[in-house]
Amino acid sequence: MVKDKDLEKNTVSRTQLKLEAEKLQSIGLKLCDLSTSKLKALDLPPNLLEAILAMQKITSNGAKRRQSQYIGKLMRNFDTTELNTIMTFWDQQELKEKQHFHNVELWRKKLVEEPGSVNDFLSKHPTDKKLILLDTIKEAIEEKNKDKAPKYNRELFKLIKKIIEQ
Repeated sequence: MVKDKDLEKNTVSRTQLKLEAEKLQSIGLKLCDLSTSKLKALDLPPNLLEAILAMQKITSNGAKRRQSQYIGKLMRNFDTTELNTIMTFWDQQELKEKQHFHNVELWRKKLVEEPGSVNDFLSKHPTDKKLILLDTIKEAIEEKNKDKAPKYNRELFKLIKKIIEQ
């Protein structure tokens, strides 16, 4: 009787095993979304790397499901703690890049719609390209009013991005 209780404490339930397998599969699917260069930077075991690269080429849903299960199986033998920290870092970097892009886009939109906001922009981001910025804003406003192709809006976006990154 005492042995049965000890045995119960040491065994893992099937539900818990399935949850762990699903977690490994989801990590494997995240790996499949990465580029080849990032995958090679992770220093994955060769068989896992081959399975992930094969998964990226598969188009059939059933085959993808089987391949993801296979990747999950291979991941059982691989320590995912370091992998999780690296992928979290990459996700944070991507989020910062998206936020920077949105910030630049908001400034572009604000400068075109409210030309008086140039002073706010220049106070936050001083630059020696003030005249170029003013000309580009003027051209972008004219372009918007005449419903032309957004050539100067693109130039304004690039200029704002360059000024902010200085």
